Amino acid sequence: MFVDVKVTNLESGIEIKERTRDLKTYGCSVNTSSPFPAGTKVMLKVTHGEKEIVAFGKVIYGRQDIGMGIAFTNIEPEGQKILEDWFGD
Repeated sequence: MFVDVKVTNLESGIEIKERTRDLKTYGCSVNTSSPFPAGTKVMLKVTHGEKEIVAFGKVIYGRQDIGMGIAFTNIEPEGQKILEDWFGD
């Protein structure tokens, strides 16, 4: 699933606005040529249609050629429900 995402580096405050690749209920990949390094803690705002979820995560890999992979570490139950609804469509 491809959706809009804003990823914020929680340490530096730097924001990246991109699109996800392979959004799942446990994480996502983000298409970017300026990925954060592995281990970076991030906040994500994921938007699809009129709904938005906020999740916290950790960068698993960051490569300029393929972007970055992020595993969710914390997501509110309401956000988790929205994610599950998106995948039910």
